[in-house]
Amino acid sequence: MKRLIKRLNRRLHVSTLRHSVEFNYKRNARNLWKMLKSSVRTHKLDLNFLARSLSCYNREQRLILVQDLEYEHNYKIIDMVLEQLESPMRSCVLALLFEPIELYVHHVHDLLFLTFQNKSNMNISRNSIETDLHVVQSKESLLSKLIIQLLEGQRNEDITYSVSAAKVIAKKLSETSKDATSGIDSDIFIKIFTHDAFAQLSAVFDIYEDRYGCPIQAAIQHQCENQIEVECFQDIVEYTRSPAGYHAKILRQALDQNPVDYITLIRISVGHEGKDLSEIKLEYSKVFDETLDHTIQDRIDILEIKRLFLTIITIGDDPMPNDSSGTRFDKRDSSSLVSEVINSVAKWVVQLNSNRSLDTSRNRFKWLK
Repeated sequence: MKRLIKRLNRRLHVSTLRHSVEFNYKRNARNLWKMLKSSVRTHKLDLNFLARSLSCYNREQRLILVQDLEYEHNYKIIDMVLEQLESPMRSCVLALLFEPIELYVHHVHDLLFLTFQNKSNMNISRNSIETDLHVVQSKESLLSKLIIQLLEGQRNEDITYSVSAAKVIAKKLSETSKDATSGIDSDIFIKIFTHDAFAQLSAVFDIYEDRYGCPIQAAIQHQCENQIEVECFQDIVEYTRSPAGYHAKILRQALDQNPVDYITLIRISVGHEGKDLSEIKLEYSKVFDETLDHTIQDRIDILEIKRLFLTIITIGDDPMPNDSSGTRFDKRDSSSLVSEVINSVAKWVVQLNSNRSLDTSRNRFKWLK
């Protein structure tokens, strides 16, 4: 009986491994405040403890705690974390403190900043995204136009589509791939990919492939000048057809890298925390024949970071079981697609700059949401 009671108590007190059932923001903020107060005295912030504590809460609860710490206790926890030395754990903790859109923006800014270190001494914080992209790429291009139009967020969100319009667009794409003087010019091509509803785009891709007997990649390759442009448009195609499948692929690529691409792993797992992540986990299991938590157990060597990601992706369940049940995406989130496109471009630019600086002598763009 004593052993049974001990085991029951352990199961009732696993708050460090799962999201809290009850949330008393005043009490929880006070507990965090005590830890932060101790950190100020010792001049050392325990990021591991902070990560374990924050991962017990969902996104909305974490944001409430951040606000309460600032307004009730005058502790700016984000600034305190930013003062720590850069590390994978620091990046994880910061991701837990931001809203998803802020997380994506910070990642884009950091990637552009890395490229500016090789090209310019100007402060990119004072510039528009258009200016920064032009400096990074040296000139306006199909790629910079694509990213800027994605960032404008003018995509139609209708869930319905027009078959007749899809047939016209598919025909024009086919004509363009055969004769550059007819069909669709580059500006209209970009507008189709950045403004049309995902349902409409999916219909265009299907009709193009059914009627003209070749994949939509053929039309993309005809419009693009280099491989990175092809890959960015291809990512939009993959995302349109399966958002969860697309993000599952990006997660796998991040986990396959050596060392692990923690930035991408953080962006997707934290940025899509909740029902989207459940669908991504399900698709991951289908495509790669193993659960996401199993891959994380196998690929991540840093114990505290492994524990953090397992806590996040299991969404309150015990981190060890294989739980892949999920729900459908209610709506495709365009901001995550923009995030990934920009990250892809950033890696490519970093690689170019590295090759130029060495004259004879690696990094490919990281993606935005």
